Amino acid sequence: MLRRSLEALFAILLATGIIHAQAPYAVPSDPAVAAKLEHWKDLKFGLLMHWGPYSQWGVVESWSICPEDEDWCRRRPEHGATYNEYVRNYEALQTTFNPVKFDPAKWARAAKEAGTKYMVFTTKHHDGFCMFDTRTTDYRITSPNTPFNDDPRANVTKEIFDAFRAEGLWTGAYFSKPDWHSPDYWWPYFPAKDRSVNYLPTKHPERWQQFKDHTYTQIEELMSDYGKVDILWLDGGWVRPFSSIDTRVSWQKAITIEQDIDMPRIAAMARKKQPGLLVVDRTVGGEYENYITPEGHVPEEDPGVPWETCMPMGTSWSWVPNEQYKSTDEIIRTLVSVVSRGGSLLLNVAPGPDGQLDSTAYVRLKEVGEWLKVNGEAVYGTQASAQPALSGVLGRTHTRRVGERWTTYIFLDPRVIGSGTVTVPLSDSAYGERVSCLGSFGKVRYARTPEALTLRLPGSAKKIDVPPLVVKVTYLLSEF
Repeated sequence: MLRRSLEALFAILLATGIIHAQAPYAVPSDPAVAAKLEHWKDLKFGLLMHWGPYSQWGVVESWSICPEDEDWCRRRPEHGATYNEYVRNYEALQTTFNPVKFDPAKWARAAKEAGTKYMVFTTKHHDGFCMFDTRTTDYRITSPNTPFNDDPRANVTKEIFDAFRAEGLWTGAYFSKPDWHSPDYWWPYFPAKDRSVNYLPTKHPERWQQFKDHTYTQIEELMSDYGKVDILWLDGGWVRPFSSIDTRVSWQKAITIEQDIDMPRIAAMARKKQPGLLVVDRTVGGEYENYITPEGHVPEEDPGVPWETCMPMGTSWSWVPNEQYKSTDEIIRTLVSVVSRGGSLLLNVAPGPDGQLDSTAYVRLKEVGEWLKVNGEAVYGTQASAQPALSGVLGRTHTRRVGERWTTYIFLDPRVIGSGTVTVPLSDSAYGERVSCLGSFGKVRYARTPEALTLRLPGSAKKIDVPPLVVKVTYLLSEF
């Protein structure tokens, strides 16, 4: 009784904004994790994939079965006249999910050609459907209830991880902490009210323990049976201890039920099986969020901690018919903006119900890869270099030391510069500079002042239809 009273008091304090307590970023204390994080910071570009039976309807992943009134996840009446009918029909999508054109090797080749260095796949989204062979539920792709289960590739998570690993990419397991299919999360005794657990864990601790064990077991399976896993990417940030809620964030302020799944126990098990594993407990902060993941936008400046922007290539995380994809130029400019601020870009593409990626997605990946083949040295393994915003310069510049020389990469917008010039700061202690344009554009003319370089692009680079150009400046620094 006292525990429930204290929980209620804590919820009131959170709701009124009297306290805000999200843990600050914690530098990993495990040397293997710290080393892996440093390596991850050099990768810069990854591929995220949302996929599940929901692709058959071409609707948003999972969210349409959540009883919240949000414009972006409306239920279509043709799929059910009532909420309960809709959910029954949604869950019945398992019985027709048969992606016979599934070709993970083709996906992996395209990802490598695009220049991505790691991937994250949705092993389970909030709806609870498992895209791996779990023993915890029949709501899985390898169940006899799923027609694809007879296919030798039915354990799609294993097939995907193996294919991407074979191409030299890191593998990451997206895993939803909430599970709307589990009777220990959305207990059928009560109606679901929103995205959260629909009972009080403090009032029904045995049921909540069953859910914790369910979560632990599924993650243990992923860490045990799928080869080397580099990243455990945990979504569903409302499943968290009260102590980690930041009331300055509106959606966190709305959390009224503590949902502690014992991350120390999960992380210890996962890292025992996968030494050095990066754990990304999204939005929770503290020692189990090794890097932060702003969603759908690029921060205005470097947050000062390891970070990754996750963003869909199109308008949706899941597959939708007639998707409107971002242009190649927009994707490249986003990548430039991200890495210029010290982050990484996790670009999402979504397979369709037959297991194929759209042809446009393949084109975009190929074209981004062509740009990276020329300019990748300005992206991979670089660090942010804070500079003021300048017309014609896209985002920040990057600086890294190679031997005794320093190298600065300057991303230029040919649509703005045209036949003109751009002046960029350069330390007055820099000398012996060498200036070139990556690619076969010819010589870059420049003039040096004590604290800046004025650059004039070669004529072959002055085309408004080309993506960002990169000017490379190497130099020595005088010692004081």
